[in-house]
Amino acid sequence: MPGHPAHSFQEPGKQQGLLVKSFSSFRQELRPERIKYMLIFSLAPIFPGMKNSLIADACPLFGLDSVFLMGIAFSLGIGLLFAFASIGSLARYARWAAALMAGAFILWMMMPISSLATWTGIIFSFLLGGCSGFQLFGFSSALRDAERLAGIAVTSLFCLLFQVFSSLVPLEGKSGMVFVALQVLVSARCLMSYQNGDFAHLENKAIHGYGQQLAPVLFFFFAHRAIVFFYSYLPVSSLQLVSGLSGLAAFALCLTIYVTTKFNIWHMCNMFFAGMTLAFVLRLLLPGNHENLAASMTEGFSHMGFIASYYLLGCVLGKFSNMRLFKRVLIAVFNASLLLHIIPGTVARLAPQAMQLTGTLVTIGLFVLFALLTPLMSRQLFLKAPALETPQERFKRLVLAFGLTIREEEVVECLLRGMTYKQCAVELHISQNTVKFHALNAYRKAGVASRGELMTLFLESRAQPE
Repeated sequence: MPGHPAHSFQEPGKQQGLLVKSFSSFRQELRPERIKYMLIFSLAPIFPGMKNSLIADACPLFGLDSVFLMGIAFSLGIGLLFAFASIGSLARYARWAAALMAGAFILWMMMPISSLATWTGIIFSFLLGGCSGFQLFGFSSALRDAERLAGIAVTSLFCLLFQVFSSLVPLEGKSGMVFVALQVLVSARCLMSYQNGDFAHLENKAIHGYGQQLAPVLFFFFAHRAIVFFYSYLPVSSLQLVSGLSGLAAFALCLTIYVTTKFNIWHMCNMFFAGMTLAFVLRLLLPGNHENLAASMTEGFSHMGFIASYYLLGCVLGKFSNMRLFKRVLIAVFNASLLLHIIPGTVARLAPQAMQLTGTLVTIGLFVLFALLTPLMSRQLFLKAPALETPQERFKRLVLAFGLTIREEEVVECLLRGMTYKQCAVELHISQNTVKFHALNAYRKAGVASRGELMTLFLESRAQPE
């Protein structure tokens, strides 16, 4: 029968062609000269076995392990050091921070285990946190969406590959120090290459309507950190090779699903919650060796949350913040993260037997809340990447994201075609005052103040400047 069988056989080919086209567009979005902003290694997650090696190489203070104290210093440094940055001094300030960080790390490595060495490690962590603030700013402000995804994926892959490497090559208990040394080396090299001109577009940038975009991102960001912090305080599995390989498998699965679902980050978020829920439940229910194997095979799902949370945070801060707002968000987010670090640490110290059950309940609760909020969040975040859309798809996506009414959508469409209010009124058979009313409502919902800003928002092919 004409049209029916032929169409069904051609559909896979069409889909494959669209996938190849999407990959081609993705590659074209990547600029080699911006790699210094893509590699945010100072924010790379530390896997449990590496954490243990760092504890073994440091003297505890105040009855607390060194990694716990260094984590607090890191979170404080991210916001507090970057608070003094400005567009004009950013590159010079980043170089100084990188040099001091590298110097503090070298001094820390050279010192014998003592309380003084632990204090030096805390100072280093504070400086590393400050460098992370600069790297997160560059990641958010100087990149396109595709570059952010590539950068955060490479950072996660670096961590997973090192985990496999350290399980195969005997490092004599120094895996933590070697990993941190690589973080310092790559981060310092990138920070030394920062250029003020790459951030000039932020000098007089006006911001509108960022709240509705930032709130769901921060929910997922805090949920990811809370779950990972609880998981990091559980007993460490000795099967580091299994953990690393399963993490690489989860990483490959994550990117495959991301691509086959036409670059929708929502699936990555769901897989993170589902995978970590499974990890906690299996550790809670299975005994002994079975628990270790289950933990090793599922903890790699945490990297999906790492990729999704920093990608979303970078995208929203890049589009809806300027220098001043970025500083406020940085200080608020990472200082508030101290609670997420302190709470599981306190539970682990005072009631270690309750850690697995508490972590399981927290993870399940956040997963349920995420599922309940999905209809609201999907309007704001979990939509196709702008760099891979046709103009018509971009227009429809933004109409949905901003919640425009049918009449507001019609008015915006006329305005984007260059019509005056009078011409819009004739086209839509309504009065000029009605056109103006709907236009102003559309401006407010889109967070813009003029027709020029509206046209830039709807018509630009990329979210970031060249």
